[in-house]
Amino acid sequence: HAESSFTGDVGQANQRNHNIDLLFRPSESWAFGAGHHYDILGIEQLEPQSNGHVHTVFFPLHRISKSGNNGFRFSLAPALAASSNVVKDPGAYSADAFQLLGALVWTRNLSNRTTLRFGVCGDHRFGGFELYPSISVEWQPHVDWTIGLGFPTTRVVYRASKTFDSSLQVTPDGNEWHVRDKGMEKQSQLIYEASLVEWAFRWKASKRIAISASVGRQFDNRYELTLLDDRRVQLSSGSVMRSGAVLDWRF
Repeated sequence: HAESSFTGDVGQANQRNHNIDLLFRPSESWAFGAGHHYDILGIEQLEPQSNGHVHTVFFPLHRISKSGNNGFRFSLAPALAASSNVVKDPGAYSADAFQLLGALVWTRNLSNRTTLRFGVCGDHRFGGFELYPSISVEWQPHVDWTIGLGFPTTRVVYRASKTFDSSLQVTPDGNEWHVRDKGMEKQSQLIYEASLVEWAFRWKASKRIAISASVGRQFDNRYELTLLDDRRVQLSSGSVMRSGAVLDWRF
């Protein structure tokens, strides 16, 4: 995303995200996979303990059950979330670098056009780990439109054709990482949280390949981190534009 200034004019921040996700579904009831999210949090005019290169490596497992129009999904994902120098050195791993993410969500079809989803989730999308309720009502007023109102994510999808659709979503965007300084002597937790409004366009180029592009506004950006001089600081930055691209391949 573009560069934004911290409140109080104490520095600037910018961000880049590179994600790879693999998901295998050997049956209708089970799915499993692996993911690697590499984030670069550039912080200028300040000296954080970490250089801002942080990784999240996770291994999700999903149990899906359906009975008629109803069902549930149970998901569990152990994760390693840490700075680059920690990830490269298994001897530096500690309990602070590991996360356990989970979700249990039920689905109930209220009518031919309305679906209720409710459950509980535990993850770091709000920055530090939180256990929170998840609920949404998905309404399809027309075959080309799907409106999902809920918490923590609200999304509207328009299918213009069999090969093209567009979506608008509001969702939290955050995480927490265990970081160490260059000499591996100091360690702390780096917490980031924000809210995101994003508009995406998806083109299904073939039966197996889809390409997406997005543009959004990231706001309420907040950082909690430790500086090299051991000061723990909380920083806020202004709203900022962001853009993205995604390649999906079904094989």
